[in-house]
Amino acid sequence: MTFESFRDVLWTLSLLLGWLSVAALGGAWYAKEKFRALLKAPLTDEVERLTHLWEHRVGFLMKAGLSMAVLSVLSLAAWLVTETLW
Repeated sequence: MTFESFRDVLWTLSLLLGWLSVAALGGAWYAKEKFRALLKAPLTDEVERLTHLWEHRVGFLMKAGLSMAVLSVLSLAAWLVTETLW
C-alpha cells in the first residue's frame, strides 16, 4: 500500500464514520422521542416492556453515534497530519 492510498483510506474512513455518526444520532433522537411518548401512555405490561427497550436503544445509539463522531475526527486529523508530512 502506498502512502497516497493510505491517505485516501483515511479520508474515506473519515467521511464514512461522519455520515454513520449522523445516522446513529438521528436514530437516538427518534428512540428518545418514542421513549417519551411511551412514558405518557397508560401502563400495561407491553408498554413497560417497550419502554425498557426504547430506553436501552437511546443509550446504545447515542454512545455509538458519539464514538463514530470521535473516530471520524481522529481519522480526519490523521489525514491532515499525513497531508502536511508528505
